[in-house]
Amino acid sequence: MQRKMHPADRYLRLATGVASLSSAVYGRRQSALTRALLAGFGAMKIAEAVTGFCPMKASVERLANPSGVSAESTRQWVQKAARAVGDGAKRAAQKAQDAVEQAADLVQTKSDTPIPDEVAKFLVEDNKREPSDEDNA
Repeated sequence: MQRKMHPADRYLRLATGVASLSSAVYGRRQSALTRALLAGFGAMKIAEAVTGFCPMKASVERLANPSGVSAESTRQWVQKAARAVGDGAKRAAQKAQDAVEQAADLVQTKSDTPIPDEVAKFLVEDNKREPSDEDNA
């Protein structure tokens, strides 16, 4: 049995239990069934406040998490996964940046290469020549 209740929750349950129990004992114009239900509800709330354990809360938590894995371990797993994804994204971004830098260096080294004189002469002459039948084909 774990005590998971916040102290404010325990005080509220105690006050509710005392109010229900006193209404069952001192209430006017109530049937026997109403008094029994109020007394049972008040006793249950007082017991929850004293022990710090709520069976309804425990049942709901068990239904919400049937594998028995605690919320803290799930939170830690999610944080580890988020860190791993973040690290992978950083590595991928760094690789992409390196590839861009390599491509820029490659373009820079290629653009520094002078054009051979024969090629330059051909390019200049190509602009001056008249179109031939081969060009139209």
